Amino acid sequence: MKHSLEYTSFLIRLWHELPEAVEPSATDRGWVVQVELIPSGERAYFSSLEDLFVFIRGQLPDPPQKLHPG
Repeated sequence: MKHSLEYTSFLIRLWHELPEAVEPSATDRGWVVQVELIPSGERAYFSSLEDLFVFIRGQLPDPPQKLHPG
């Protein structure tokens, strides 16, 4: 979903998922990434930072805006 906003915010949480105690032979499950769009409360989950960045880029207006010195 694209927005025509000049400002938006995200809450990003990262945690390390360990193998379940009932699965001692399971390999390390890696990192889990959760992002919450603050304006809407929508949440999404990813297993890589690359997927997170793709999602965030998809939330920004096109074309990307240059930052203005403040």
